[in-house]
Amino acid sequence: MLNCRRFGSGPTVVLQHGFVGGSGYFAPTINHLAPHFDVVAPDLPGFAGSAGTPAPESLEGFAATLVELLTSIGVKRFSFLGHTTAGMIAQQIALDYSNQIEKLVLYGTSSSWSLPQRFETLDQTIARFESDGIVKSARRVAATWFVAGEKHPFFEMCADAGAGADLASAVPTLRAVERWSVTDRLSEIGMPTLIICGDADCSTHPDESIALWHGIPEANLSIVYGCAHNVHLKAPEVFNRILCNFLLAGSA
Repeated sequence: MLNCRRFGSGPTVVLQHGFVGGSGYFAPTINHLAPHFDVVAPDLPGFAGSAGTPAPESLEGFAATLVELLTSIGVKRFSFLGHTTAGMIAQQIALDYSNQIEKLVLYGTSSSWSLPQRFETLDQTIARFESDGIVKSARRVAATWFVAGEKHPFFEMCADAGAGADLASAVPTLRAVERWSVTDRLSEIGMPTLIICGDADCSTHPDESIALWHGIPEANLSIVYGCAHNVHLKAPEVFNRILCNFLLAGSA
């Protein structure tokens, strides 16, 4: 079974980290949501606390693995927040398991790997991982998640949360993402959807979020000023308010 954190009670909300991340970097968000929700934060197979579980060869495989985990812990219906690469997995879950998702949150993500404004190409990222090693490379990537880079007070928390990944997981995961696209299927996503990103995101440029907003029927879009890839840590009060307003909308 995948490693996961679970806190609180109420409707289930899944918080899913992305590439070279870990569930630990959602700690402030979990703390805010737990009084209202049953919060489940898994570590992706091949990463962080689930590093011992081989990474699937496709994003469809990641989606199936996460749904299997949720089923095994008794979760049949849930809202799902996917950050960065996990936002892509979230879209796949929304398409393959639409009857199980209450609400969808796509956070700092895209509908394909066509990311012309990313801070570097996928091949450059892989080359740096292979030449510099997983630890140094993961820290370098994590620094791009903040406007202040390594100087941000939560940088070390992010680096620690992602510890455990290795090349056997990281490189195949990036290649799986490279092969994946649901751009032509966005209109099939029918559940309430929130799209959120930072205006200074250099991993998935805000243009990617705007494209999701145009493609998904009746989606909501929030672009947060002064933030890069980790809005939930740079502007937690704003992020939590936007997220809770969306998740609680329509509830008693």
